[in-house]
Order: sequence, then structure tokens, then C-alpha cells
Amino acid sequence: MKNAGEVYKISFSAFFADLGYQAAVALFPLILVVIFGVPVSFYGIIEGINYGGATFMGFLGGLAADKYGAKRVAVIGNAFITFIALIGLAANYLEAAVFFMAGWFARNFRSAPRRVMILQVTEPSERRKAFSVLHALDIAGASLALVYVTLGLYAKVDVALLTIPALLTLLISTALLATVRVGWKENVADKGERREGEGRVLWGVVVSTMLFAFSQYSFGFPIITSYEVSHELYLATLTYLVFLSSSSLFGYLLGKTRFSDLKGLAFLGYALGGAASLGYALTSHLGLAYIWGFSVILGLSVAATEVFEPTIVARVARREGAGMGLLSLGRSLGIFLTNTVMGLLYQINYAYSYAFAASASFVAALIVYLLSRTTE
Repeated sequence: MKNAGEVYKISFSAFFADLGYQAAVALFPLILVVIFGVPVSFYGIIEGINYGGATFMGFLGGLAADKYGAKRVAVIGNAFITFIALIGLAANYLEAAVFFMAGWFARNFRSAPRRVMILQVTEPSERRKAFSVLHALDIAGASLALVYVTLGLYAKVDVALLTIPALLTLLISTALLATVRVGWKENVADKGERREGEGRVLWGVVVSTMLFAFSQYSFGFPIITSYEVSHELYLATLTYLVFLSSSSLFGYLLGKTRFSDLKGLAFLGYALGGAASLGYALTSHLGLAYIWGFSVILGLSVAATEVFEPTIVARVARREGAGMGLLSLGRSLGIFLTNTVMGLLYQINYAYSYAFAASASFVAALIVYLLSRTTE
């Protein structure tokens, strides 16, 4: 990559951000369900509200990137993620939810502009590799966060102390992002007339990522399932570590593959995500080994979507910020709906919730596969 240094600045900014806020993501369901004792169905509603609001923040972030410059918007959004580090200090579940929500809204507002920054420092032929580096380092930071959270829970460290380090790592993340050198531009991708089928591909991916998001429920649900199986907090967060570490590794490897973008998204992304959710539904009662095995598969699935989706959207969207904002909008809409439905189904039987997620993901895979047949 010609501007590899700038790509790595953006990617290490993601590394330090996830090193901080992913600790809070892992602890949030445990704080609500185990410490404050709220029902899983209520946790699902809270996550639904959280992702619902974040839905529009992601889209607004993309539009703001087109108007004010991607770097400026990304840095501002990244700075406000620090609210999420305060959940360990909450006196009740409502305070915890508000702190988490504020940080998560800021995180979504930043996501599309950060992807646009990747586009601004790369050539089209370099983008799959750049997005694979971004995902690999992003999730590597999240994996390290889960290492210290899991060890901390095993050692009976107070939960509040496990979220405070995020204040420092998010400060480092924002400082790194601010040093990236991107020439301000309007982000109007002057690609001339859109080629036949490109609009269909863009909206097909947006709709499919919304459906796939039904299998991208908050990973809090597998964390809760792991706790119900093991009755140990540190083993519950270890499940998240298995998922994140495998996703980081696969994200790096996918940048070196020659898969067709659409077929890779359909089979490695959406179809495998459905298989992982179905695996949770059918085998979780057999023990943690099965949960961890399907978490590895889900890790590959998420890595594939994070590499292939933005690569496709960058190719077909006329306006880069708006295109990445639509991608965030589709994913967040799906996650908003699924967390609410998942929580209600989980309260009846956890298998129903995962089976629901699997079916939606398989439909998403079919849509993208049919798109690949007509456009590639």
C-alpha cells in the first residue's frame, strides 16, 4: 500500500479504541443481568434501544463526513466513546445503560467516517487489504481487552476497576486518529454514470447486512449462555475472547485471499454466520467446548463481512460517506430489531432465539449470492 503508514495509524487507533471499550461491551450484560439482576428479556430491550438510536448515528456520521470531512467527524466521535468506560461506576442499571448508550452512539457516529478515511489514503486495488488490516488490529485490541477482563474476573477484581483503563486507551486512540494525514475532500466519488447493476448491488448489500445483523445480535447473548452453562463470570467473558481472537486472525488472512467480493460475503460472511447461530441453538446445552467452537466460526463470519462489505460499497457508492453511512444504517437497524426479538425469545428458550438469527442470516446469504450471479 502506498500510504501504509496512514492505514496503520487508523488501524492502531482502532486497536486502542477496542482495547478500551470492548471491556465494557463484555461486562455490560454481566453488570445488568448478574449484578443488577435484570431479566434477559429486559436486557434485550435495553440493547434494542441502544442499537436503535445508534442506527441513525451511523448514517449521520457518514453524511457529516461528506460535508465536514471524514477525519474531523471521526476524531470527534472517537473522543466521546469514553462515556462507555463509566459503566463500572454506575449505581444502578439505568445509569449503566445511559453511560453505555452515550459511548455506543459516539462509536457508531465515528465508524463510517473512519472507513472513509481508509478510502482517502488508499487506491481501489488496495482497499480489501486495508480493511483486513483495520479489522485485524481492531479485533486484536478487543481480544487483549478480554484477556485482562477475564483474568480480572478470575482474580475477583472489582468490575469498576476493569472498565477504567478504557479512559486511557481511548485517549491514545483519539490522538492517533488525529495524526492521520488525509487531504480534506468532499468525498464525492466522481465515478461518472453508475454502471448497470451497481445501484442494485449497493441496496442489496444494505438490505442483506440488515438481515445478517439478525445473527449479529449483541454478543452479550452468547456471554449469558456461557455463564448459564458454566456459572463462572470469567468463563463467560472467555467465550467473547475466543470469538474476537479468531475474528482478528481471519480478518488478516482474508486480505490475502482471491475470493470474489460478493461470493465471499455470501458464503464466508452470511452463510457461516447462520451456521454459527444454528450451532449455538443445537449444541450449547452440551457444554462450553461447543459454544467456543461455534464462536470461532462466527469470528470468521464477522471478519468476512467487515472486509468484503466496505470493499463492495466503496466500489459502487457514488458518495463515499453516504455509502458507508448506509452500510452502518442497515447493520444497526438489524441489530436494533434482533436484540429486542432475541431477548423475548431467549426468555422462552435460548434455542429459539439463535434459530431465529440463523434463518435471517441464511436469507441474507441467498440475496447476495443471487446478486453475484447477475453482476459478476
